[in-house]
Amino acid sequence: MDSLTHSLVGVALSRTFFKRRMVYATTAAVVAANLPDLDVVYSWPGIRYLEYHRGLLHSVWMVPVWALLVALGVRWAARRRGLEAPALWMGCALGVVCVGSHVLLDWANAYGVRLLAPFSQRWFALDWLPILDPWIYLILFCFLLFPMMLGLITSEVGSKNTNPHRLSAALALLIVLGWVGLRARQHGAALDLLNLPNVAGMYDGQLPNDWSALPNPSTPFDWQAVVDLPRNYLVADVQSPWSEDRGLVTPIRSFIKPPMTSAIGAAEGTRTAGIFLWFARYPFAAEEERGSDSRVLLSDMRFAQGAVRPTMHVEVILSGGGQVVSEGFGWRRP
Repeated sequence: MDSLTHSLVGVALSRTFFKRRMVYATTAAVVAANLPDLDVVYSWPGIRYLEYHRGLLHSVWMVPVWALLVALGVRWAARRRGLEAPALWMGCALGVVCVGSHVLLDWANAYGVRLLAPFSQRWFALDWLPILDPWIYLILFCFLLFPMMLGLITSEVGSKNTNPHRLSAALALLIVLGWVGLRARQHGAALDLLNLPNVAGMYDGQLPNDWSALPNPSTPFDWQAVVDLPRNYLVADVQSPWSEDRGLVTPIRSFIKPPMTSAIGAAEGTRTAGIFLWFARYPFAAEEERGSDSRVLLSDMRFAQGAVRPTMHVEVILSGGGQVVSEGFGWRRP
């Protein structure tokens, strides 16, 4: 998820559980909710982003380490200002909850996270949430802003200040949990649709190697499916049903897998391509002639935009003799 969403979740968690129990709770919660993303400091530029981002600092092993650092940091800051330092266990609890919220949200989206790094580099992704979910952002923003508006209104009419921050934050978290639960349910329904006999007819007699239903940022009922077939990738729109007897799968485009050529083989042997292929769930290669040179583009169909190939790609240029001239990783459409 994006940093703003992580920060808003941290604020909501602080107001609900910690703000009345320890000093600097909100600041500590926002910091803790963003700590795993410190890996961006050493994961730029280029392919290093895929190599290091959402790795060790996002792993389950780092959650207690981050929590202890947060607790010690809050105690140090409180003592420096002459305030009562919170109990170590309270600071650790805040750290576990807020850092854990970051890891869970990243696990829930389609990009994924390496939960067991560095002992295992396997990617875990639930595919429930987009990297930026506008509805989660809107829920958190509105509910966290509401108490401020209510405070202005009550002050104008002379009402007694009742501090509604905690209740509003708790409601925001409950609604976000319900929203994520709805997306998880509809994701399962979308996956089930792809296994129905009438949908299997779209596979042209091929047995799928794998398939995924990837989230639409605007609604939990519309998904983009990628079906990995022996000869091609099928990209389709999926409207997941409320009940088992309804739902619709609409093919968008079939991406034919090209035969393995010497140029594609040489491109896949480069370091940049090797890291990308380790990350990619549905790798797709395309070769183009550029005069005497060859250009190979590698992409991940998980990030296809309907009928359009993904913008995330690796580009490898090879000379006429098959030597690698250049290799690079980019986010813009080549």
